[in-house]
Parts: sequence; structure tokens; C-alpha cells
Amino acid sequence: VKATKHAAPFYWRDGRIPEGKEKFPVVNVTWDDAAAFCAWEGKRLPTEAEWEHACRGPEDGHMFPWGDREPTPKEAHFRSLDGPIAVCTKEKNAFGLCDVIGNVWEWTADWYERKYYEAAPDANPKGPNTGMYRVMRGGSWFDDPKLFLTCSYRSWARPAERSPTIGFRCVKNSLE
Repeated sequence: VKATKHAAPFYWRDGRIPEGKEKFPVVNVTWDDAAAFCAWEGKRLPTEAEWEHACRGPEDGHMFPWGDREPTPKEAHFRSLDGPIAVCTKEKNAFGLCDVIGNVWEWTADWYERKYYEAAPDANPKGPNTGMYRVMRGGSWFDDPKLFLTCSYRSWARPAERSPTIGFRCVKNSLE
């Protein structure tokens, strides 16, 4: 927070992570907050296409990270009223990633355009150049798994949006 000069989430008293929440995803951050943190770490937000590939793992075409069977509480955190849980308390996907679906929505680098994929390139599309909303993926602790927690479901929010259901994940280019 100090290094990026971005505001701490409102629930961080005196700008500090609440005691007992050190292993929880950071939520209530804007897209700019998330992008700034990733840059500070020498990383970036994933493109929407990268996020979806990471969710699916090496097997393409499945609805969920483990196949086409609906999530169970063993695999994802969803339909809860209690907020997010500590990261990596659920099973990892085939790439070894935690909480790819459920727990918190994740900002991606891409702008949202509802019909973008009707004309997008087949290989690694980067999303539109501008827009009003940013894409989020993965669903959250609050959502219904059949509707929102699939590898392909796309949601969106204004970049300045803060929500207890929205967080982020950083990525780094493999050649760096």
C-alpha cells in the first residue's frame, strides 16, 4: 500500500491487514489497486484468455477446472454468507493453482465487451483496447456454482468498483 501509494482496503485498520486474515485474499480493491500491486511485484494481471487457460489446466473444453462435474465444497468456496476463506484451503487444479473458481472474483487485464469473442482472434486474444468495464473471472464465495463458477463465465465491473467479492491474482511471464 505504501509503495504503490494506493489506499488500503477499508477493512484494514490503520492500513494493516487484520489479524488472522493474513492468508485471506485481499478484497475491496479497485482494478487500478490490483494492477499497481502486481506491477510493484514485477508481475501483472492476467489477460482474460490467460486466466481461462489457467483455470482449465491442460485439458481444454471442460466447464470446471476438474472436468464437467459441478463443484463441491471440497473443491471451491461458494454459496456462503461469511465472506472469503484463507487461500489454498481447497484442492488445487491441474496446474497447481488454488482457488481458481470460488472464493473471490479476480480482476483480469482486459476491458469487457459483450460481443468481443464473436470476432476475437483464435489464439490468445487480448481483449478490446478500451471500454467502460473490466473483466472479472472465477466467481466468489457468495455465488451459485452452476451459474458463475465455470471456467468460461465472464463478469464485469467498473474499474473503480470495490467489493468484498472482488480480488485479484498476479501473473508473471515465464521468460522473465
